Amino acid sequence: MKNPTSKRKYKITIILLVSVGFFGLFLLVMKVNHAYKELALWESKKEVLEQELQELRMEAQKNRKFLEMLRNDPDFQDDVARKELGYGKKDEKVFRFTK
Repeated sequence: MKNPTSKRKYKITIILLVSVGFFGLFLLVMKVNHAYKELALWESKKEVLEQELQELRMEAQKNRKFLEMLRNDPDFQDDVARKELGYGKKDEKVFRFTK
């Protein structure tokens, strides 16, 4: 660093390195910001899916109870056959109305 030309080159090199460093830091901050937004999106999707899963579990439990009663309870079987299939007992009149 004896002559002014080498001092000038040294300053330019330092300025370039600092500029590249700031640019790299800027890109890193942008990537982190993007990753944070993506994480927030996935977390909100996770909450929605967990809620849907809970609803499906409740529906499955309800269907299990229905099937269990349908298998084991003759009175329930009779009620379901009357409501769903329009069956009636012997000597009983069944009226069907269209909607």
